[in-house]
Amino acid sequence: MTKNKSSDAEPSPETLRAAVSLKLGRVVDFEADAELTSAGLLSVAVLVSSILLSTSVLVAAAIRESKRVPPADALRLRGPAAAD
Repeated sequence: MTKNKSSDAEPSPETLRAAVSLKLGRVVDFEADAELTSAGLLSVAVLVSSILLSTSVLVAAAIRESKRVPPADALRLRGPAAAD
């Protein structure tokens, strides 16, 4: 993998850098590095917050819908008793 010539330049003071190296046994070797600015960190936070908020809305709607519609087993048990 080749590196960009722009990554060789000195990073700005607000750039956050991280690196990780993971070795599992003799075969698996994983290395990763990342650079993130404060604006990038803010956009990631907004993205994660919107995903969590939309998930909670979907779960709340599913719970509300399950309380409105009785399960099929309950309908079968009530059906013949109501006819008698």
